[in-house]
Amino acid sequence: MGDLDYRPFPEERDDEFRAFMRYAFSPEEGPYDPEEDDDDREHLGDYRGLFDGDDPVAVCGHHDFSLRIRGRDRDAAGLSAVASPPEHRRQGHIERLLRESLTEYRDDGVRFSVLWPFEHPFYRRYGWETVNRYRWVKAPPKQLAFAAEEGADPAGDDGTDEAGEFRRLGEDDHDAAADLLAATAERYDFTMARTEAWWRERTLRGWQTDPYVYGFERDGDLRALLSYTFEERDDGDGRAMVVSDAAVADPADWDRVFRFCRDHDSQVERVRLRLPVDVSVLDRVDDPRAVTEEVRAGPMFRLVDVADALTALAPDPDLGAAFTLAVDDPLVDWHGRPVRVTVSDGAVDAERVSAGEGSSAAAPDVTAGIGALSQLYAGYRGVDDLRAHAPFDVDDDAPDDLATDLAALFPPRRTFLREGF
Repeated sequence: MGDLDYRPFPEERDDEFRAFMRYAFSPEEGPYDPEEDDDDREHLGDYRGLFDGDDPVAVCGHHDFSLRIRGRDRDAAGLSAVASPPEHRRQGHIERLLRESLTEYRDDGVRFSVLWPFEHPFYRRYGWETVNRYRWVKAPPKQLAFAAEEGADPAGDDGTDEAGEFRRLGEDDHDAAADLLAATAERYDFTMARTEAWWRERTLRGWQTDPYVYGFERDGDLRALLSYTFEERDDGDGRAMVVSDAAVADPADWDRVFRFCRDHDSQVERVRLRLPVDVSVLDRVDDPRAVTEEVRAGPMFRLVDVADALTALAPDPDLGAAFTLAVDDPLVDWHGRPVRVTVSDGAVDAERVSAGEGSSAAAPDVTAGIGALSQLYAGYRGVDDLRAHAPFDVDDDAPDDLATDLAALFPPRRTFLREGF
């Protein structure tokens, strides 16, 4: 095997990339046959490969989008479709591919990377960490009847809500959905600003089955939307309505979603919903024992370049702090030197300690694994939690109020990334 080269995967070899994806993620469907592929969707990501000459030994997909992070829309890189054929596995190619991807993000000025893991421990090994949880609810539709009983607006004789109505959404509804998601982003960081292409190709279309996408509209404004499919289960649950995505402009509008699902009681035996972790129905249903709620780990996140990401913070102007930060990163070498951090006048300055200076300097005030630091940055976990249960240490000789200053610099945020990629 010669020197490996990281580069874009040629568009004319798209069938080869799809064959990689079939083997990695849907092997039960058998070998990929381009003659049977009628997928005409627009591919929103860019493909990358690690090549030995002309032979790809590992591949991945890159997605560029905007996420609300710490109250501001910021450019982020979505990593997906990471795969290697069986003859090239366990040779370090995936690690190299991940490192090259982060290098590309850094060169492009992208500070944040997110992914949906096939296995959390695998990506934790390389510095990504969980950034949000979500609630997976399974209920007979009749258990959602509370949404029509507790203070809901009256329904007309035709079953429609007199204060608004549900309607099926299409391509022309992107702008209305964008306004709704902007309202959602005021409550949940990691809400995506969906482009028209994303709305068309990812919201209105599915990986294997296109979903139904409905929205609740009142006075010309979209107040809620949900995306769902129907599936037949062989586990005794029968047919289920599976709501893979839902969003509301105001928390009170969740009842619109629940009521809409309840009204499918003649079609399904179960409703399954993926909801933010702070939305629960157990205390409102008639029989909690008939309902299952599971809290599951969601996507993973990591900072690409810590020093650069820190300068993007906008702390309280009254906060002042100064400390040195050492980052343990198992994947990239640009975190090899500590960072000197100064917080003053509502801004953060982060400068790497010059080469050679670290050998004679005092121990860093804060030592953190890149994954733990990424969770702190996202607002998913707090300083006390990380100090107790993660690789995150504040030196005993650091100023007594440093932990308090860190908590003020990284206040908790509610996070919920819904989109798959």
